[in-house]
Amino acid sequence: MYYAIIDLEWNQYHNPLWTPESRSGVIMHEEIIQIGAVKTDESMTPVDTFNLYVRLGGRRRLDRYVKKLTGIGESQIASGEDFPVAADMFAAWLADVDAIFSWGQDDRRVFLNNLAFHSLNAPACAWYDAQRIYAAQRPEHGPLALKHVAEAEGVRVNLSLHDAMNDAVLTSVCMKGLDIAKGIEEYDHVKNPPAPGMLRPISTARTHRHPSQQAAWEEAVASLMHCPRCMQALTLKEGEKGTLERWYKYAECPDHGEFILRGEFMGVKFKTLKLSFYEATEEARAAAEKEAAPASAPARKRSRRHRGGKKNKDAVQALTPEELLARAVAFAAESHKEQLLLPGASPYIVHPMEASSIAATMTDDSAVLAAAVLHDVPAMCPGVSMDQMRSLFGDHVCGLIESARAGSEDLQAGRAPEGLSNEELIVMLSDALSSLRALSRNVRLAGDKFWEGMAPEARAQTAAHFKGFLKVFSPLKTGAAFQEFKRLISATFAAKAEDKKAK
Repeated sequence: MYYAIIDLEWNQYHNPLWTPESRSGVIMHEEIIQIGAVKTDESMTPVDTFNLYVRLGGRRRLDRYVKKLTGIGESQIASGEDFPVAADMFAAWLADVDAIFSWGQDDRRVFLNNLAFHSLNAPACAWYDAQRIYAAQRPEHGPLALKHVAEAEGVRVNLSLHDAMNDAVLTSVCMKGLDIAKGIEEYDHVKNPPAPGMLRPISTARTHRHPSQQAAWEEAVASLMHCPRCMQALTLKEGEKGTLERWYKYAECPDHGEFILRGEFMGVKFKTLKLSFYEATEEARAAAEKEAAPASAPARKRSRRHRGGKKNKDAVQALTPEELLARAVAFAAESHKEQLLLPGASPYIVHPMEASSIAATMTDDSAVLAAAVLHDVPAMCPGVSMDQMRSLFGDHVCGLIESARAGSEDLQAGRAPEGLSNEELIVMLSDALSSLRALSRNVRLAGDKFWEGMAPEARAQTAAHFKGFLKVFSPLKTGAAFQEFKRLISATFAAKAEDKKAK
């Protein structure tokens, strides 16, 4: 028996104008640029490796943040293979592998999406989340970022992280002390208990945010409708129970039989589809029939997600506002440890600390200030789960963080979110103003040379990106933070002198 421990690095596309779409309609938000893998025997002893860079298609260029994070350059990408060739080579290397492991669930999702974009079949092999198995077998674990886990296991990390090959090697080392056979056997039972009245899903998956339910559904069909036991595409059966917002479908895998899919559209203006996969047992069928019945309670309104349950309220109820904020600052500092804003620049923690300081000019609510300092942890620190953060800070703080993340995605995509509370707007404005301050400083120091070397439309698009949020932040327009945000937009994107003369 052989195992494959894999890691992927990918390019990111935030602007819908730049996001690749295949002729069959598959949208690719993340494009793989490196595949790294270690093949081991049952005792987790390495027997082979696979390392390959993948070329970007369609004259697409590496995102600047991806370059900074991974250290991968255009020349390395150019020396790689086109994805269809790389996928064939990787599939041949996986031919004798019985199970695949990766640290977290994102690698599997991105891999399947890239295969669907190129109309390629997925290898029929089980894929497991090694982070999930580790958390189950190490119940007293700390942060689940790969580097932190390695340190907890006594592994000296002297490899540069965010390199696919290095991360795959480090993952295999961290798995060395785990009971892999037991982890596979108990894999469906290592998640937290489900909510009362609900069954435990085998796995869950979520689409990106889309302007319509149809667009979210199309992404799910192309990239997420795969067997939770293996990577083969599921065949959807006729019939659907429930409503347009929440429904159940039956699907079948050629090797693992029938499953029940629960779909739930989330969001107000922009839609995300969350899929939960269940074993097609009699109990699951009965639960699906009961929830899909017309008497089912209507979907909860968005604002309720901040109210939280008693368990998470109790977890932070004893904290004073000062203790909550101190815990948030310490947690953010630890999570962002060793991360930099730019190579050779200030530590990353400077940005969330500044965001929290800006928020403090608009409110003295410790939950909002905590959300401001923690807002980048889920996106920047993949080893930190939202469940872990909820246990430390409660549902209200985490709800604000999720809103800030969703708003940031809209901002990056050139969309303006609506229906946000003042608390959510404060967190978002604090983040945006801190980012705009940094951009303004760079432009002030470099002048018009700052925009040289970028795409001709970069200046106008960045200006539109920030200006689009003036209306969104208008409920806060009487505050100093909004006025500074508005003033910095004018100063940062002022027309060049020669442009003014031409006008």
